[in-house]
Amino acid sequence: MKNPYEVLGIKEGASDEEIKKAYRELVKKYHPDKYVNNPLADLAAEKLKEVNDAYDTLTKGSSQTNGYSSGGYSSSNQANFNTVRAY
Repeated sequence: MKNPYEVLGIKEGASDEEIKKAYRELVKKYHPDKYVNNPLADLAAEKLKEVNDAYDTLTKGSSQTNGYSSGGYSSSNQANFNTVRAY
């Protein structure tokens, strides 16, 4: 798996807000609705999956098992975030 910080285009140790902001910007950029009848649709879908996986890694507490620091993210804050999946 790629480094989730690199996928989201942020520095390691980024705050929860920075992670969320980067995620939302990339979801808008690679959303399938923007690539209807576009030859890049498959590439955008693949990139969006990477973005979703990176966001999940940083926000779901699985970062400890993957060796990535979540920038001080605590599981007590986890309920404040909703993962939006766009296919």
